[in-house]
Amino acid sequence: MVLGRDQSQARTRDGICRHTTLSALAQLRAAAIWGALTGRITLPAAGPGDDHAGTTPARGGDVSDTGLQIPLGDAPVPARGGQPCPPGITPIKLSIAETARLAHLARQYAAGIISRARLAFAPRWSLRRRLHQAIARWHHYSARLLTHGTG
Repeated sequence: MVLGRDQSQARTRDGICRHTTLSALAQLRAAAIWGALTGRITLPAAGPGDDHAGTTPARGGDVSDTGLQIPLGDAPVPARGGQPCPPGITPIKLSIAETARLAHLARQYAAGIISRARLAFAPRWSLRRRLHQAIARWHHYSARLLTHGTG
């Protein structure tokens, strides 16, 4: 059964609506991918007004090499509880999974599967996520140090 109601996975009306919507979207996505792979449908080409953030270059048509750099390093942690987060905090280190994901995208670019703009988007998004994680880690450690009385 698609909804899984025999195992009481969707008990409320809202849960059933959410599950139905997600199931329908998943089926549409699978049908679109299958149709594109078999050639039954063709995907529209990107027009001049289709500048989606991170998927195509904004202007000029090419991405510089500085857009492909990945800053390394590790963010500091507070020594005592209650310390404010430094304004220029560095991102956390690349995790093994993040390194594998970026290497996979680089291989896709080398094989011609993705564009240089898509490749350049990945390090920017990685940096943004790792900066957010550094700030969150700082505040989490600071709060933990306060609760343990080392502040």
